[in-house]
Amino acid sequence: MVETEFAVRCSGRIDYLKAIAFGIAFGYGAMRLHSYSFVPSFSLNLAYMLIGGFAVLLVIVAFIRAKIQYIDVDSEGVTMHTGLINKKTMYVPYRKIEEVKINRSLIDRIFFLGSLGIDTAGTAQVEIQMNNVPSHYLDRMQAYIRRKMEEARMEPPPQPKPRRF
Repeated sequence: MVETEFAVRCSGRIDYLKAIAFGIAFGYGAMRLHSYSFVPSFSLNLAYMLIGGFAVLLVIVAFIRAKIQYIDVDSEGVTMHTGLINKKTMYVPYRKIEEVKINRSLIDRIFFLGSLGIDTAGTAQVEIQMNNVPSHYLDRMQAYIRRKMEEARMEPPPQPKPRRF
């Protein structure tokens, strides 16, 4: 059994902000509609309830999405777990990792977040991609994974067991 060094979950900060911005923007729009006399007040109350309900639903979805995606980093490799109903697990051993990419946009830096990408040889796409990772984990993960990559390259590759006929 391999012990996990650390597990990292994505943050829902940006998604929470989007839900709040949606609620404010559409609430303001509904309020502006109310200033016109042709909008009945009962339909305005219904609009406020729908906008508020949708904003709360967006916050709940952001919370669930942040909790169901995480990365385990252990002494053997990196494992990404995703999904609520259709669960998916992707494991990449250190000896197969070619590059660890960290990307921080302006919005990510404002919210102390970033994206982590782990690329292996043999495919054109990034195998493990996780967005909205807290910044204090990104640098730690990158340094740890790179150190383990170097250690794995120094070790000889595992030899296959001989077959007996």
